[in-house]
Amino acid sequence: MIYKIFLIDGDSGIAILDTTLKKFPKDEIEKEVLPNFFNEVNKIIDNIHGAMEKGRNLDEVIRIIEAESSTMVILYHFPSRILICSISDADDNIESIKKAMQKVGNKFWKKHKSEIENFRNDNDKTKFKTFDADIEIITMGGKIAEEYPQLIIIKNVLENIRSMGIINDLEYLVALKCDGHNSPLEISRKFDKTKMEIYEVLKKLEELEIIKR
Repeated sequence: MIYKIFLIDGDSGIAILDTTLKKFPKDEIEKEVLPNFFNEVNKIIDNIHGAMEKGRNLDEVIRIIEAESSTMVILYHFPSRILICSISDADDNIESIKKAMQKVGNKFWKKHKSEIENFRNDNDKTKFKTFDADIEIITMGGKIAEEYPQLIIIKNVLENIRSMGIINDLEYLVALKCDGHNSPLEISRKFDKTKMEIYEVLKKLEELEIIKR
């Protein structure tokens, strides 16, 4: 679940828009996450300004901060010079978040191109508030990156696939955990594996049409 989306002016560091899609499940998470989040944003803005002064390419600037309880994605949208930022559950699919953030940036730039430049002169943010609705649609209410893989074959068939050597024991056990309720992160913790290791297993299982994601 994506809890918050921030649009931050890359020139000044001022938050243009702060959209809450859902409240954090615990107040402690918000208290722990937000200070670290804004610290990272400030670092990125400093790095962007430094790179601009040196004439470096800024087509792709993205920062991903993973913690036990959350994931932060900070993406610099070069045409608008806006940072598109999200705070989500730790088990959300990062690639899905990145794609959504890019769509948010493109839509915001297309819709508010002239207003962005005006904002940099008068700091009037009120004109951007209606963009909350666009963020809601693009992120599917914050649920776009949720992933709960589901086994789509019966257990007997799965056992036959394992006995033929098409999948190994770990892949078999991971497939059994794909019940539509376990996220990749939750599965990784059950087997003491990294999330990336489980993603590789899930990718293979999906290609074999054993699960759907």
